[in-house]
Amino acid sequence: MDTGVIRWGALRERASRAEIDRAVADGDIIKLRRDWYAMPTAHPDVVQAVAAGGVLSCASALALYGIWVPPMDKVHIRGNDATARLHPHWCRQRGRQPAERGAVDDLETALRHAAKCLPEEDFVVVCDSILNKGLVAPSTLEYWFGSAPRSITDRLQRCDGRAESGTETMARLRLQSHNLRVRTQVQIPEVGRVDMVIGESLIVEVDGYTYHADPETFENDRLRDLHAKALGYNVIRLTFKQVVYQWNVVEPLILEIVRRREHLKPLPQLARTATTF
Repeated sequence: MDTGVIRWGALRERASRAEIDRAVADGDIIKLRRDWYAMPTAHPDVVQAVAAGGVLSCASALALYGIWVPPMDKVHIRGNDATARLHPHWCRQRGRQPAERGAVDDLETALRHAAKCLPEEDFVVVCDSILNKGLVAPSTLEYWFGSAPRSITDRLQRCDGRAESGTETMARLRLQSHNLRVRTQVQIPEVGRVDMVIGESLIVEVDGYTYHADPETFENDRLRDLHAKALGYNVIRLTFKQVVYQWNVVEPLILEIVRRREHLKPLPQLARTATTF
């Protein structure tokens, strides 16, 4: 991964010592700390991590791999055994801290730190995204955390790589916490694939953060909703903001629908051919 942050040895393969010194003096290269340099276009999170004495890890590193991570209010940094003692607020994994191999941790190392750093739901969110993108197989995740505490392995059992966004995972986990039967990525004739179905007939669709930027998708989804209602389904459509920031408002409304047992409403015979992928 080219983040624009580079070690001295790699830099010397490209230029002489005199050329490097001149580039630093001219501001074309920035010295972050001993043996670490940054190009002017370097990723700011990586620059911050390395300049602080560590490397980018945990959720911040996972985001650079294209993994869906929940909104963050800090840059996730980790160090080796020596530097980690000086920065107790940095991310840590179970056991000893690994050596720094690059400015950004590899996927396994970043995820090991996430397992200890992130809340339970957020960890499942990133694991779902990793599986959905096909970056590793479920068996690989199980191998990486084979000796982890049961609290971690239990989280892996809750993962579902069919989730196409972190907000889908969040909604699924929260609904399942109420002992609701939730099927994911259900294919319904005349409708297509929907994010979730609660019980028999309550569809839950979770719109992405950029959803309203695509008018065609907006129109198509409204037509899908009409098809679903014609088949006997009820449809709930949630936004990114509602799932991430307003769940305390949304949840009791969904549970009221469930309390009225609308999710158990029988479907007409022709609508009972939905399949789960």
